[in-house]
Amino acid sequence: MEFDRLEALRIGQELKKIRKQRGLSLAEVETLSGGRWKAVVIGSYERADRAITVGRLSALMALYQAPIGALFPMNKQHQRDTRQDEEFHSGRAEDLSVFTFDLNRRAEIKSLSQTLENFISHAINTRGDWNGHVLTLRKSDVRTIAICEGLALSEFIEKLRLHRVLALWR
Repeated sequence: MEFDRLEALRIGQELKKIRKQRGLSLAEVETLSGGRWKAVVIGSYERADRAITVGRLSALMALYQAPIGALFPMNKQHQRDTRQDEEFHSGRAEDLSVFTFDLNRRAEIKSLSQTLENFISHAINTRGDWNGHVLTLRKSDVRTIAICEGLALSEFIEKLRLHRVLALWR
C-alpha cells in the first residue's frame, strides 16, 4: 500500500499548489465555501493525513475552478512532446506580440468564441496555471483562432476589445 500513500501525498501536494495559485489560505477556502469545507479538513487532505473520496475531490476542484484532471499527471510521451513543441516554437520575447485575457470574463469569452474558450482551457490545463485571473496568448495563437473563426486578425481583435475580454495587449 506504499503506492497509495505516495499517490495520496502527490495529490495532496497538487491540491495545495492549486489552492495557493488561486491565492487562497485554508481559512479563506472555509470562508469561500460558506463553511462547507473546514480549513483543518483541507489541510488534512493536502498532507494526505485523511483520505478523500472522488466526489469530494471533484467538489473541491469545482470550488477551485480547476478540472479534476489537473491532479493527475500526463503520460511521459505527452510531456516529452509538449517540451519539444515548446523548444521548437520558442522565439525571442521581444519579437512576440502578446494578448492577455481577463479570465474573470470566461462567460463572455465562451459566448464570443467557443474556439477561443477551448484554446484557453487547453492552455490552462497544459500550463497547470490555475490562478484564474489572466492568461497570456501569443499573437500567432490569436491569429490561428481568428482564422478558425473566419475573421481577419484585426477584426477578431476588435471583437475581443468590444466584448472587453482583453486585460491588456502589447
